[in-house]
Amino acid sequence: MATPEWSRILNTTIHQFVREEEVNILRNRKVLALLQKRGRISFNHSGDRLDWKVRYKRSPMQGYADTDTLTFSRQERWKTAQLEYRGYSLQDSVTEKERLMNRSTEAIIKFYSQLATMMMDDMEDQFSEEVYTDGGAAGNSKRYHGIETFMGSSGPAANGFVALPNSTYADLVCTLGNYSGAWSTTGGNIDWPSGRGDAHFDFWSPIIVDYTDTAWAASTKTWPNTCKEALSYGIIKSRRNKGKKGLLDLIVLDGELYRQLWGKLEPEERLVVERGGGEGMYSLGFGDTITLEGCEITWEYGVPASVGYGFSMENMEIRAMYDTLFKPKGPDEDIATQSYRFAIMNFGNFLFNPRYFCKFQAVT
Repeated sequence: MATPEWSRILNTTIHQFVREEEVNILRNRKVLALLQKRGRISFNHSGDRLDWKVRYKRSPMQGYADTDTLTFSRQERWKTAQLEYRGYSLQDSVTEKERLMNRSTEAIIKFYSQLATMMMDDMEDQFSEEVYTDGGAAGNSKRYHGIETFMGSSGPAANGFVALPNSTYADLVCTLGNYSGAWSTTGGNIDWPSGRGDAHFDFWSPIIVDYTDTAWAASTKTWPNTCKEALSYGIIKSRRNKGKKGLLDLIVLDGELYRQLWGKLEPEERLVVERGGGEGMYSLGFGDTITLEGCEITWEYGVPASVGYGFSMENMEIRAMYDTLFKPKGPDEDIATQSYRFAIMNFGNFLFNPRYFCKFQAVT
């Protein structure tokens, strides 16, 4: 049976280790690393749900001539977005007999002393991909609401280039015009995201670029032929939001899409490899990044096949309920089973403003 001194040491060691290792996990994954750098992870949240207010509408500006009579009316400017907290657990245990057998030179792998390392490695391998999940999909009711939660579509737009968003995220509908408003049209079809319109027409709508749409200039509508045009389209149309806040910081592609993009850009001698700057991927230690139209483009394991996503870090956040993203628990000594139980816990969720995000996929 372990002595009290051993128990105190192990408790102290695992807590210190997990706090240090958590930072390393975030740094090893591109989206999480950039979130951390921008200070977009917050802690100690409480309440029964995540609740935030979204300003969706502007007061209309009108022309005025001298002696005109002003009409005053109250303006509704906000909608309420809500998500439930969700969580993850990772656990392991070591029996007293295992600990004794594994404590000396006979142990090929000292798994007992390395248990915290292995647990955090398992956490890294799985949590880092949750940013791409659909938290509203069947079977995902316990998982975070990742970016795919609001990237559903009802098919290609009549005027080409994009698909029409139709998801519901945080109890608000992403469908264009769901909360009224108007947008310019051509031939009876909306020009969106080109053209002009009311802010509340698309305040909760992401841009879903259909890189196989028939509207692209390339004769064969496949990613190797349309990638440069489709990426430029997504980057530029995301700037329909006025000001710097609407800019995409990073596009993350499936590895195969990234490989084909590299092959397309390099022969044209328009390839720009990011090698500086205090805010970009290179400053975080990632060299596999290229720049197009002022936006960094990279790839990451875990992105769904044949898909890419555009991220605006100022419009994304992780809100955690603990004072740290991952909370270590234990070891708890279970006298009945003569074992020591370890766990790592997490409660929180991702928050997005869908209007500032983009997806690249084959829709047509």
